[in-house]
This record gives sequence, structure tokens and C-alpha cells, in this order.
Amino acid sequence: MKTVYYNAKAVLRDRTEDLCVIVEDGKILGLSARADLPDAERFDCGGLYLAPGFADIHVHGGGGYSAMSDSPEEIVKMAEAHLRHGVTGIVPTTLASPVKRLQRAIDTVEQAMSLPGGAGILGVHLEGPFLSPKKAGAQAPGNLLEPTEENILSLLDRSPIVRMIGAAPELPGGMRVGELAAERGVVASVAHSDADFETAEKALAHGYSDVTHIFSACSAMHKEGIFRRVGVAEAGLALDGYTAQFIGDLRHLPAGAVRLIMKAKGPSKAYLISDGLEYTGCGLPDGMEVAQENGQKAVIEDGVMKLSDRSCLAGSVTPLDRMVRNLIKECGVSLPDAVALASATPLSVIGFGDRKGRIAPGYDADLILFDENIGIKCVITDGIRREI
Repeated sequence: MKTVYYNAKAVLRDRTEDLCVIVEDGKILGLSARADLPDAERFDCGGLYLAPGFADIHVHGGGGYSAMSDSPEEIVKMAEAHLRHGVTGIVPTTLASPVKRLQRAIDTVEQAMSLPGGAGILGVHLEGPFLSPKKAGAQAPGNLLEPTEENILSLLDRSPIVRMIGAAPELPGGMRVGELAAERGVVASVAHSDADFETAEKALAHGYSDVTHIFSACSAMHKEGIFRRVGVAEAGLALDGYTAQFIGDLRHLPAGAVRLIMKAKGPSKAYLISDGLEYTGCGLPDGMEVAQENGQKAVIEDGVMKLSDRSCLAGSVTPLDRMVRNLIKECGVSLPDAVALASATPLSVIGFGDRKGRIAPGYDADLILFDENIGIKCVITDGIRREI
């Protein structure tokens, strides 16, 4: 049965346009100026924006559930929590942990993908454990491991659902992470790295192609003696071979930094991530103390999670829809570009760009309806509409 979504402002890659979107069997059949198709259900979008669903490819949890859970059902509930915020595709992201613990997490996500409601789970993202102790951030220092060939392969070869691995290329064996990942079609991201610019540039020739939450837990311009040195952040901005993740809660980065990222990379090379922890979207009050899955104690304060000693940020609790609104309202990003940063670009990075993230014929009908404040009103996945 065809469905025609009409009376909508369709968010296309470079513009919004009043169009009807025709969907059948979970796919977009075409776009039309007319809604009176024979043998088709009609759905009035009420003048709302109709956009491709968002994709969060760096997210540790949500709705009270963690990507490190041993329960496939809880991984699905995590995905459902983000679905309420317009996220139709997620890549559950692990914390640095022992290899066997990470293997278990990979297995759990793989099982979740086959459960009802698991279609929006697109794979797994390994943030670590091959990270620099100098840039551990909120990762548990005792869980950081050396990138030996055995350790790397025990994770990359665990399952074909591994989409991305974050590592510090300056570590002994760190370049090998990028090489082995690239051989398997896995995105290697420079993550929690203290590398200098030259090392980050060299990493491009060893399979790395992405920078994890740029400006957060990575080296950047600083003085050594009387001279300035640059690092991973500047390499991510300056080198065309890198895509750059950034957290859009306007707590990890100020609006000016977002503007710089957009100026340097543009919407096809930069993309939004929530870096959301299990408390994302829970509406917990400021001052509430919590514990992360890795044992690190944290506090929710100023709309973000901080380590309990306030020494650094521990992660975001802001879902992607609010980050898209931030970009538009506070950073001067256009609506089509903001949507691309949360949909087409991250999906392209992990290999889904030919079938997800755009309103175009042949693409999956993962669609969302929202108002001018990016308030999600309806989510459409697999031909099923869910009112929010």
C-alpha cells in the first residue's frame, strides 16, 4: 500500500520545498507536487517539516539504558529512547573496557539488531580501548589497553557489525589499528589522542579518516616554550582526508567553535554526535549524582555530565534533536545543513549513504516530522508511523 505524505515542507539536501513524498514498503518511491495518487493512503503532515531521520553514530546510552548492557532488550530500549527524539538510526558506542567485556558488548548489540524494534540499530562503535592516557577524559584510565595485533583483531574480527573504532595513532601499534580497520571496511577515528599535527597527518596514510568529538579529549594548539604547536584538532580541520564529529550541546563546545568547524569542514565533512550517556533524554535535574557504566562517578550540572570532581566533562545528556535546534538557533546553520549534519553525513561516514539519510527515490523511508523548533511530532520507520 502506497502512502502519500502531503502538506509538508520536505527538507532536501540544499533547500526545503513543498512536496508530497510517496512511500511504499518502507522505501521512498518518489516525490510529487500532487497528492491525488490513485490507490494510495493520504497522510496530512499539517504543514510540518518532513526530513530524513537523524542518525547518532557515537552514543553510549539513552533513556536510562547503556550501550554496555548485557541485555539485547535494553539496547533496543536505548534505541527507542532516541527514536522519540527523531533518531531513526543509532550505533551504540562502547566505553574503554577489557577485551572480553567489549566482545560481550559487540555480541549483545548484534543480538539486539535482530529483535523487534532493532532495525534502527546500525552496528557498533568501539571508542577505545586503545586511547591515550594523557587524553583519557571520562574514560576509566585502568581500562586503556595497548593496541597489540592480538587485541586489535580480537575486536575487529568479532563481528561484521563493527562500524567504527576510535584509537590514538601515536601509541605504539596505534597506526596498525587504522590499517587493520581500513582492510575490513571499518572507519578508524582518531580518538582521545595527544598526537601532534604531523602524526595525525601521517595517520591518514594508515587508514584513519575521522576525528572523534573534535576539540574534546584531543590535542590542540598550545605553547611549548615560546613556540606554538598544533595537534589533532587542527589536523581534523585542515586536512581534507578527515571527517570530524562534534558534540552540539553547546556545553562541550561554544557556538564560536561550531562556526569554525562549519567554516573549515562544511556539512559534508562535519557531523553531529550526541556522545550521549545512559541518562540522555531522562530529564534529570542539575546536581544529581550518578555513576557511569565504567564506574566513574559523575554529576549532572549545567545541562551536561561532569566527573564528580568537576575536573572534566563526562559526556552529554542532550539528544540529537536539541542539538539540531542549537545549530539553527545559536550557530547560524541553515535548516538543510543542520539536518545533513545529523543524517546524511554521519550515515555516509559509516557506509549507509546510498540508502539512508536523504529524501530521494530508492532511499529508506526513515522520516521525521517536526515543527519550527525541531520539536519532533511523528517518526516514520519501516512504513510505521509513531506519534510523539
